[in-house]
Amino acid sequence: ILTRDGKRMSKSLGTGVDPMDLISRYGADATRFGLIWQAQGGQDIHWSEEHVIAGKKFCNKIWNAARFVLQQIGNDKLLITSDKNLRPETPADKKILSALKKTKKEVTRQIEKYEFGQALHSLYDFFWHEFCDVYIEAAKLQIENSESPKTTQEILLFVLTSSLKLLHPFIPFITEEIWSTLPIKNKKLLIIEQWPN
Repeated sequence: ILTRDGKRMSKSLGTGVDPMDLISRYGADATRFGLIWQAQGGQDIHWSEEHVIAGKKFCNKIWNAARFVLQQIGNDKLLITSDKNLRPETPADKKILSALKKTKKEVTRQIEKYEFGQALHSLYDFFWHEFCDVYIEAAKLQIENSESPKTTQEILLFVLTSSLKLLHPFIPFITEEIWSTLPIKNKKLLIIEQWPN
């Protein structure tokens, strides 16, 4: 790991980075995010703290999305529906499930090839842009205008739980905390849940 301008980090020159300082300022998950985000397959990483700040914003985005989903599904204990049992009703439903399926395959392949930075980029793009920016906005209208919002609620929960499982290796603390709040039947710790296929 080099400095931003490509020089070797040095404690005596004051160009080193103390991970404990980053963790105290931004959190462990944001620090992990910032490091993994910059690992793009080359041998050297030109360290930039802005990616840790982006990680903190992303964790906040995940938290807000989870809070929205929890508000929609209520407190009844639910079984997580398998994607085979979901019955998408709208183009938005079909699009998010298709995007999730593609992301699962892509991220699994990238992790198996040790392309951790690329896997995190794929998850970030899916969760922030396709789930939060597009589907959650569509879901708000679908729930408001539907006599039976159950399908939308099931898809929201399914996409959120699948995303938490995929994100867990990268940002384990916030994903485990959100998982603990979900009203799911027969729930175990997220760390021992089955990888989404």
